[in-house]
Amino acid sequence: MKAKGQNGRVLVVEDNFLMAEVVCDFLRDCDLEPVGPVGELAEAMELARTSGFDGAILDINLRGRFCFPICSILLARRIPFIFLTGYGDRRLMIPSEFRGATIIDKPFEPSELKEVLSRMLNLADDTPARMH
Repeated sequence: MKAKGQNGRVLVVEDNFLMAEVVCDFLRDCDLEPVGPVGELAEAMELARTSGFDGAILDINLRGRFCFPICSILLARRIPFIFLTGYGDRRLMIPSEFRGATIIDKPFEPSELKEVLSRMLNLADDTPARMH
């Protein structure tokens, strides 16, 4: 699974070390290159601003701080992202401008995440609003 004309680099923003390792290993198994993982909001925002990657997997809650500032940066850079979260009823907590992003529940089903990643990376040249 590779993004069009890219190396298939995916930013991983996850504050749980074990979950971050599982996600990064999963990406490698899919022939994708993880960027990170990072678990701090400030560090993730800096990577979102300055690093080159094709998509992102974001935990919504990073040590008590929401990831939405990262989403704003990604949206401005036209980089698609998905949420990977353990929150139950989360649609209302997500600001409206980010509600088009796919939400994957923790623990994730490998086949579901693989399919969503494939779709997301194939849309890497489109706007994040198309990530349904």
